[in-house]
Amino acid sequence: MSLKFIPFEQPIGRFLLTVMNGEEIIRISRVDPRQFDPISLRSKGGIQRVVSEARVAEIAEYARTADATFPTPILLSIAESHCTYQQDSSVDISGEGIADIVDGQHRVRGLELSGRAKEFDIPVVFIIDPSEEQKALMFATINGKQTKVPASLIYDLFGVTEKRSPQKTAHELARALNSMPDSPWFRRLKMLGNKTPGSTESLSQGTFIKQLLPMISDNPVEDMDRIKKGLKPNIYPNCIFNSYWINDKDSTILKILINVFNAARITWKSEWDDYMSSILTKSVGFTGIMSALPGMYKYGSSKHDLSINCFTEIFGKTKQKLEVSKSTLTSDFFAGGAGAIKFRKIILESLQDS
Repeated sequence: MSLKFIPFEQPIGRFLLTVMNGEEIIRISRVDPRQFDPISLRSKGGIQRVVSEARVAEIAEYARTADATFPTPILLSIAESHCTYQQDSSVDISGEGIADIVDGQHRVRGLELSGRAKEFDIPVVFIIDPSEEQKALMFATINGKQTKVPASLIYDLFGVTEKRSPQKTAHELARALNSMPDSPWFRRLKMLGNKTPGSTESLSQGTFIKQLLPMISDNPVEDMDRIKKGLKPNIYPNCIFNSYWINDKDSTILKILINVFNAARITWKSEWDDYMSSILTKSVGFTGIMSALPGMYKYGSSKHDLSINCFTEIFGKTKQKLEVSKSTLTSDFFAGGAGAIKFRKIILESLQDS
């Protein structure tokens, strides 16, 4: 296999920058995961973490989509003995499983699983004859210094896409609720995940969309890809907002959400306004209400009533239960994930009394 390359050097060593077909990368690369020996109580093996099959499956699914792209380089280490340099700035590389993956093992495995590796030409950087210490330092630096991109920013970027998708709809609903003066969430969402100084923002855009998306689609990524390919999105009867979304009735979803949270604001006015002490408009309270929403929606639908009055009735009974148990909507009684689950349970129990 002959490859055109651009050589460059950095303090750690010599590199070759090239482009390879996905199938060729799979053929020449190998992974040596680091393992812990419970007998010697020492670590052994290479530098790589144990592969995450879930991450591999996620990348494989992405590789099958219409807009799949892998523009960042795979970093491979290779011995000089496997490289034969030619006069035309090309290098011949021979053998299989001869290059250790320093960075990109999940991308390589995901491409292999997708069955579409041949369709991708991918940037590759070879480091020539690195020591084990150098490979370990590169892996630790690349993966240890990365800053995770806020979910709010990720979801916000779907707003610039042209075609319809569950993600774009969820973003637009969050933006509408945050910008409409008559919305209970008017200027209460941390758009892009950052709180505006001096504001009453108490819930991140990312949390809002994370809870809303499963009510629109069971597989937002696949639905987005199907639409890009000119296909109809899948139908998910268990997603309470799916039929509205499929039929372009996002305004109905918005109206239901406004009714639900206006009902919460009416029922717990002081708690809604006290965004510092109360969990109601924070992640715990919001998640509790949203996770109970499918049950509340089905209850209201059975009565042909999804008005603010329907949800006020439900929350009124929820408030009574809290008063009987002498619980308040604070972190003293509802903290973290367990607190959201507890709040959800009380709301759903209130449906039985309605």
